[in-house]
Amino acid sequence: MLQRYSELAAPDRIILMENEVYRLPQTHREIQVLSGMAWITVDKQDIILQSPEKASLPPSKNFAVISALNNMPLILAVWPDKNQVRT
Repeated sequence: MLQRYSELAAPDRIILMENEVYRLPQTHREIQVLSGMAWITVDKQDIILQSPEKASLPPSKNFAVISALNNMPLILAVWPDKNQVRT
């Protein structure tokens, strides 16, 4: 049985230090905190995640903005939206 690319692909890893902000590409909607605590803002909605929580961000025309909380490095794994990956 063939598997879709998104099921085989390793996630992208993102590391943020204190005072850094990351704009998550619109193609990436699955996110997991591997270490630290994340503050995510998308469409005027704030989401707080801590390790090892995972979330699916809502489809949006806007980018999600991510920053680290608690003066700790933040390590994230992010996957592309399965609906936007071509097989």
